[in-house]
Amino acid sequence: MRLLAALAFVALPFPVLAQSDRYELGRRLHDFEVAWDERAGDPAAKKRAVPLVRQAVDQYFQLDLPAVARLANEARHALESADPTPAAVRWADALQVLPKSRMVDATTADLAVTVKPFYKSGTAAPRAPVLRARIGNGKAVEVPLDTLPATVKVPIKDVPGTPSADFKLTTEILSEGKVLTTRVERLAERVAAVKKAAKAVPTPPETIEQATLVHLASLLDELSRGNALEVDYPASRLVFGGERLAQVKEPYYIPSRPGEFWLAIPTGKSFSVIRVRIPPKLDPAKPVPIIFALHGLGGSENIYFDGYGNGLVPKLATDRGWLVVGTRVSGPLGGGPAPDVPAILDALAKRYPIDRKRVFLIGHSTGAAQVTALAQQNPGRFAAAAALGGGGRVSKPDALKGVPFFIGCGKHDFALASAKALHRALEEAKAAVSFREYEDAEHMLIVREAAADAFKFFDGVKP
Repeated sequence: MRLLAALAFVALPFPVLAQSDRYELGRRLHDFEVAWDERAGDPAAKKRAVPLVRQAVDQYFQLDLPAVARLANEARHALESADPTPAAVRWADALQVLPKSRMVDATTADLAVTVKPFYKSGTAAPRAPVLRARIGNGKAVEVPLDTLPATVKVPIKDVPGTPSADFKLTTEILSEGKVLTTRVERLAERVAAVKKAAKAVPTPPETIEQATLVHLASLLDELSRGNALEVDYPASRLVFGGERLAQVKEPYYIPSRPGEFWLAIPTGKSFSVIRVRIPPKLDPAKPVPIIFALHGLGGSENIYFDGYGNGLVPKLATDRGWLVVGTRVSGPLGGGPAPDVPAILDALAKRYPIDRKRVFLIGHSTGAAQVTALAQQNPGRFAAAAALGGGGRVSKPDALKGVPFFIGCGKHDFALASAKALHRALEEAKAAVSFREYEDAEHMLIVREAAADAFKFFDGVKP
C-alpha cells in the first residue's frame, strides 16, 4: 500500500509534526484519495465529501491532527455511501497499528505490533474485537482487542523469502489496515558499513553518488533505530543502494539504470534531496522533457509520488517518457525558500538526455508560489509552469512573457483568491495564461483534479 507523505495544506510555520502522526494522516488521506478516484464520475458523492474535507483543513490549522484523521475517514465513507457509517467501522477506523520497528535484522524472531486509538471514535468497541496480523506469507496470529493498547508478536524470522527483503504487514480489525515492515540480513553490520562509508565523503559532497550515500546513511540510521518515517521506504533496497555507492568509482545513476531513486544533488555548499523517476529505454541521442514538482507546506519530495492523487503526476510523466523530479523544500514543515531547481537541473542534465527546451514546473499551494518565483528568477530556463491551489507575487512581469502558465484552483479552495490574483497579474504582464476553476475541488484535492489538464497544457507548448 503506498502512502501519502504528509498533509498538503497551506499553514503557518507550526512546530514540526511527529513523523508517526504524519504517517497516520497520510495513510488515511491515501485511502480517501483512492475512494475519490473510484467515484470520479459521481458528483453527488463528491458533494457529500467536500464539506468534510473543508472541516479537515480547518482542524489542521488548529493543529488538531486526530480530528483531521477522523474527518478524512468520514469523507471517505461519505464518498462510498450516503448511509451512516456503522459504529463498528468507526471504531476500527480510529485505531492505528504500530510496528516496534520498520526494519529489523533477519535473525529477529518476532516483530512486536501495537494497536491503539489514534483518535476517539465516539463509539463503543464492537463485541469481542480481534486483531489478526501476518507478515508477508508468514504465519497469521491473533490477539483480542478487549483492552487497548494491545500488543502482539508477529513471526518474521521464518517468513518465506530471501534474507534481505521488504514485506507487507497486513492487519485485519473488522476492516483492513496495511503498513510495511522490512527484514534485512545482518542489519546492524550492513547499516554500520554504509554509515562508515558516508563519514568518509568530503564536505560538501562533490558528486551525486557521494551526496546520496550521505542521505541514504541518514535514512537507514533512522530506520534501524526503529523511528517511524513519513512514508514506507523500501529499506532493503536502500541498504543495497548504500552498499553499492560505497564501492563504485564511476557514475552509478545513468540512463541505462531506470527506476525510482531517492537522490541528493550537490548544490553549492550543501545538497538538495530529491525523489526522481527515470523512464526506461532512454536514448542518449534523443533528449526527453523533465518536470519538477514542488510540494506545499507540510510536504516533501515524496508527496507527488505517494499522494496528490495517488502519484498521478509521476504517472502522467512516465506515460509520456519524461523524467519527473519531486523536490524538497527546507525549513519548518517545508516552508523555506524554493529549492535550487536550476542547479538540480544542470546536475541531472550531465547524466541524462534532458531536453533543455522542455523543462516544466508544477507546484501546489506554497509550491505554486515558488514556481511563480522560479520562473521570474530564471528567465529562459523553463518552457511552462502550472500553479495549482495557490498563486504567487509577480514582481518581474517581463520575465514571465515567455513562460506559459496554467493555473488551476478549486471552487472551495481558500487559496482561490490568490490563484485569481496571479491570473490577473499574468494577463496584465501579457503572458500566456490559462485559468480553470474546478467545481468540486478543495485545496488538498486540486492536484488530483487538475494534473491531467496541466499536462495537456504542457503538451501544447511549442519549444
